Amino acid sequence: MCDVAMATNVVLLTIDSLRADHAADSELMPTLNEYAGTGVRFTDAHANGYSTPVSFPTILTGTYASHYGGDGFMTDERPFLARVFDRAGYDTAGFHTNPHLRAEKNYNVGFDSYNDFEDEAGELSRLRYLITQNLDSDSKLYKLLKRIYHLFRTSSGSRDYTPAPALNQRALTWLDSRRNEKTPFFLWTHYMDVHYPFYPPDQFLNKDISQSRAVSINGRMHEDDAKLTDDEIADLRALYRGEVRYMDHHLGELVEEVRDRRLDEDTVFVVTSDHGELFGEHGLFGHPPAGYDENFHVPLVVFEAGATEGVKISETVSLVDLPPTLADLAGMDIETAWEGLSLGPAVRSEGIESRDLFLGDKDVLAYQSEGWRLVWWRTQDHPRDPDREWELLRVDEPESVPLADHQSRVSEYRSRMEAFLDRAEADNYLEEPEVDESTEERLEALGYK
Repeated sequence: MCDVAMATNVVLLTIDSLRADHAADSELMPTLNEYAGTGVRFTDAHANGYSTPVSFPTILTGTYASHYGGDGFMTDERPFLARVFDRAGYDTAGFHTNPHLRAEKNYNVGFDSYNDFEDEAGELSRLRYLITQNLDSDSKLYKLLKRIYHLFRTSSGSRDYTPAPALNQRALTWLDSRRNEKTPFFLWTHYMDVHYPFYPPDQFLNKDISQSRAVSINGRMHEDDAKLTDDEIADLRALYRGEVRYMDHHLGELVEEVRDRRLDEDTVFVVTSDHGELFGEHGLFGHPPAGYDENFHVPLVVFEAGATEGVKISETVSLVDLPPTLADLAGMDIETAWEGLSLGPAVRSEGIESRDLFLGDKDVLAYQSEGWRLVWWRTQDHPRDPDREWELLRVDEPESVPLADHQSRVSEYRSRMEAFLDRAEADNYLEEPEVDESTEERLEALGYK
């Protein structure tokens, strides 16, 4: 437990689909890089999942998606980070707009206020649902109507998620509602603006891309990425970079508003992402089940109260370390059920050692140690060779290496991965909760087929 009167406020800001290499680019994210210069940046941080459902159990419960019955439902037995803060006397609030993280999956455990914003698209969203439910997805009519839908959607400014400015305002309204409170707070806000589909405002683009072209190439990425041309991929990357610039701007707005309320001296900020994004690397797009660094390498920046200024930490870490880190920075005891280790010593310039990593889940699982990663394509076909079940990678090199040349390492890693899955009781996974029509619409619009 902690002394509430002396406790540190904690603000956790997570940005969906943000790659580490883009976050470290000062042209794309000048504000985040400015904050990193006043705090601590972990340059080799990894999400433990290649997608939101696989990654967020580690972020918000300090446990792996494959454990506790899988990621279909977050069982009460998990050591929820928000519940730890709540029991320590904190006010807790979560603001997000990702349908994978809804309260029905139990992500709201421990939050006094949990804000899972519904799709605000109205009739247009219902139109898309009718298209997807009643037409063959391979038909020309389906693809034409989907493009028309997206064109109307983007021209009207509608989104399948609450955009950053509105999300910021709601989080700040909650902060203001407790202005006279003496208790510390834990605030989590998750942004979807960098997630597919990519339609940034024109002022954040560095090249001219018409609205119709943006709709076309977003649709092609989702429906038939193998036919994307080099020019179309380049424009997709430009659209993604525009979303990153947009997100950086509004990230800064939230932090500055918190500072204006004179809360920053008692508040630690943590910025990270749940996974990255692929743009043709390894023959893949988006964030499918895969074992590559473009999926897993994410930003991790800690700044303000208690953080050493201008430090870069190169040791390998992952987001399963996040819950014990936040508890440590807040002066609280660390839950024994959390799988990770606190990064607090690194934030305080006391040093840490690189950690071995488990990445992925029962479909594609990877184990990483000392710069090597073994990938087990368990239920998903390898994108280039469907007959290849195992793949060994040097993390800093794009091509895999022959398994036969490293038999001892492969054998060791395989045994650790098998033990990891034994703990998961893979044959006893909980079913994904039933979703309503609105949630199904939102998932489909965000690229989840």
